[in-house]
Amino acid sequence: MKRLRCPGGLAAFLCIFPGALWGAIHGTVQDATGAVVPRARIYLLKAPLAAQTAIADSTGAFRFRDAGSGRCTILAASPGLAGDRVEIPCDRADPLVLTLRPAAITETIVVEAERTELPAAAVASSVSVLTAEDLAAMPGLQLLDALRYLPGVEVNQTGRRGGVTGLFVRGAESKYNLVMLDGVKVNDFGGAYNFTSLAAEQAERVELVRGPQSATYGSYAIGSAVHVATPSGRDRRDFFASAEGGNYSTRRFTAGGGERFGPLGVHGSASRLQTGGAVENDDSRIDNARLKVDYTLRHRHDWRYSWLVNSNESGNPGAFGTDPGRRFRGIDRVTRTNERYNVHSFRYDGELAARVRQRLGGAIYSDRLDFRSAFGPSFTRQSRQAFTSATSVTLAPRNLTVFGMEWHSERFRNSFLTDPSSAQFPLQRNIYGWFVEHHFEHAGKFFLNAGARVEHLRLGEVPADAFGSRPGFAASTETQVHPRVSAAYIVSQGTRLHASGGTGLRPPDGFELAFTNNPALQPERTRSFDAGLEQAFWDRRVAADVTWFYNRFHDQIVTLSTGQTGLSRWRSDNLANSEAQGLEITLRLQPARGLRLRGAYTYLDAAVLGLDGSSTLVRDFFRLGQQLIRRPRHAGSCLAVWQRGRATVSTGAIFRGRTLDIDPSRGVSGGQFLNPFYANFELGGQWELRRGIALTARVSNLFDRFYEESLGFPALGRNFTAGLRWRWSPE
Repeated sequence: MKRLRCPGGLAAFLCIFPGALWGAIHGTVQDATGAVVPRARIYLLKAPLAAQTAIADSTGAFRFRDAGSGRCTILAASPGLAGDRVEIPCDRADPLVLTLRPAAITETIVVEAERTELPAAAVASSVSVLTAEDLAAMPGLQLLDALRYLPGVEVNQTGRRGGVTGLFVRGAESKYNLVMLDGVKVNDFGGAYNFTSLAAEQAERVELVRGPQSATYGSYAIGSAVHVATPSGRDRRDFFASAEGGNYSTRRFTAGGGERFGPLGVHGSASRLQTGGAVENDDSRIDNARLKVDYTLRHRHDWRYSWLVNSNESGNPGAFGTDPGRRFRGIDRVTRTNERYNVHSFRYDGELAARVRQRLGGAIYSDRLDFRSAFGPSFTRQSRQAFTSATSVTLAPRNLTVFGMEWHSERFRNSFLTDPSSAQFPLQRNIYGWFVEHHFEHAGKFFLNAGARVEHLRLGEVPADAFGSRPGFAASTETQVHPRVSAAYIVSQGTRLHASGGTGLRPPDGFELAFTNNPALQPERTRSFDAGLEQAFWDRRVAADVTWFYNRFHDQIVTLSTGQTGLSRWRSDNLANSEAQGLEITLRLQPARGLRLRGAYTYLDAAVLGLDGSSTLVRDFFRLGQQLIRRPRHAGSCLAVWQRGRATVSTGAIFRGRTLDIDPSRGVSGGQFLNPFYANFELGGQWELRRGIALTARVSNLFDRFYEESLGFPALGRNFTAGLRWRWSPE
C-alpha cells in the first residue's frame, strides 16, 4: 500500500483518520421487491473486536468505517424483516446489497448474555432483546410496560405511575435481578431495584437474560440480568422531541439527539413524566437525563464516557383499595419518596494484537433517597465504585476466550443503622471477581459457552447498636465459585435446541445486616437449569419457542420464630428454601411485511420448601408447598403491530392468573389472600403528518376494569395520552 502524503487543513484531518474515506464497508438495504428499507440496523462482527452497528438512512444506504483486514460478518434486520449472514473481506471496496425478507425472528446482536457480542442464534441462554424500534411501536408509556410482554417476567407495581415496581423472573424474588445501565450496576446494596425510574425513550437496546448470571456478572445476578444500553452518536444520528398529555394530569416531554463528527460521536437526551394520580398524594414526577461521548481511533481503539441521572418524586397514598382483612384504611396524605441517582462511567476497547482485545471500564454510582411519613423523615444513602478488566483472545476461528477481573466497593447508610452512640454509620463491602469464559462454535451449527467466576466478598466491621440487639461484628470474608454452561444446536433449517445451567448469589442487604445478631450471615444462592426447542415454519414467518426451566433457591435469609429456635442459635439465618419450575412458550408471526404478531405464555409452579434441619417447619406465616407471593401460576400476553404507509397501530393485552398476596396494611403477619385474575388491554398508534412529524396516542386499561397488581393498590382506570412527535435524521 502506497504511503499517503498529507497536506494541511481538512486533508490532513482525513489522513489522520483515513477510515473516514478509505477501508469503509458500505452498501444498501432492500426488501425482496427491490424497494429500499430505511432505518434498518446493520451489524458488523469481527473477532475479537466489539460489534459495530450502523443504521441505514432514508435511502437504505449504510457505511462502516475502518473495518480493517481479515474476515467480517454482516447481519441486517428491520422490524419484521431479516436477512442471511454475509461473510466478506473486511477491506472490501465494492458496495454490498443486503436483501431482507419477512421473518418472525429478526437478527440482532446479544451483548450481555455471554460477555461477547454474538448473533442471537449463537446464544444459548434464555434472552429477550428489545430494540428502540420495538419500544417505539409498543403501546405502553414506560419501559416497565414493555417488560410485561416478555415470557417468564411478572412486573408488579404497588399502585399507579411512580409506585415501587419490581420484577419476578421465573419465580425468583424481586431483589434477585441484576440491573445495568450502559454496563454499570445500579442495584441497591443487597440487590433491590425500582424499575419505575427507567425511561423507554432513553433505551437503544434492552436485554433481559433469564436465569442466574453470577458466573458472568457476579453478585445480584441470581435470577436474571437486565441491561439497558443507551444510544451512541457514533451509530445513531438523529434529533427528536415529543410532547404528550392525557387524563390524570399526565404529561410527558422528551428531547435529545446525536451526531458524529469524524471519530467523535455525541448523543444525549432528557425526559420528564409527570402525573397527578388517581387520589390525593398520588402524584409522581420522573426526570431522566443522559449524555454519551464516544471517540474512535484508527485500528479500533474506542473510548467512551457515559453520564446518566435520574430524579423522581412520588406520593404514597397507601393501600386504599381492596380490604380483605376488613380493616378501615384511609388515604395517606403524608408519605412521600424523593430519590436521585447519578451514574458516571468510562470504557476503553482496544485491539492489542491481531487476536487480542482489551476492555477496561470504571464507574461511580451514587443514590440519595429521602422518605417522609407520619413517623417522621428518614433517609438512605448508597454509593458504588467499580473497575473492570476483560481480555478477549481468539485462539482459533470460532474459538474465543474471555478472562478478567472486577472490583466493586459498596457503601450503605440509613437512618436506622446506628452504632452504640446512636449515630449513623456506613456499611462497607468490597466485592472482587475473577472470571473466565470460552465460546466455541462448530460449522455454524453447534455453539457452546462455558465459564466460571470466583466471587470474593469482604464486609467491613459492623459496630454494635445502642439497644443491645445487635452485637459488634468483626470484618468478615466469603468466597464462592459459580460455574455456568450453555449450548445450542441448529438441527436443521428453522430448528434449534438450546439449554443452559448455572448458579448465582445475592449478598445480604443493609437491613438484613442491621437487624441480626448473626456474625456469619451468608449470601442467598440459587442453581438453575433450562432447556428448550425453537422451531420456525412458513419460510421463517412463524416461529415458536418452548422452554422448560427449574430454579432451586437456597440459603435464603429468614427470621426465626420462637418455635424455630432449635434450628439456629441466631435470630436470623440462611435456612429458608424454595423452588420454581415451569414452561415458557413464545409464538411470533409475520404474515405480511407490515403486520407483526407475538404471544407469550408462562406456567409457573413455585413452592415454599422446608427450613434446613426440618422437614416440616417453614418460614413464619407460610405453609409447606404453598405458592410464592405475587407469582401467578398462569400468565400471558399478546401483541400486534400493524404498519402501513403513514400509520402505525399497536394493540396488546396482559393476562395474569390469580396470585397469593399479603395483607396490604400489616404485611405477611396480617394474613394471605387471593388476588383474582385480571387482564389489561392497551392500544397505541401514530400518524405521520409529514416526514419526521407524527401524531401519537396511547390508551391503557382500555375497558376501564378494576384490578390490582399488588393487593390493595388499585391500578389506574382507563388512561390515555396524545401528543406530537418530531424526529429528524441528517443524511
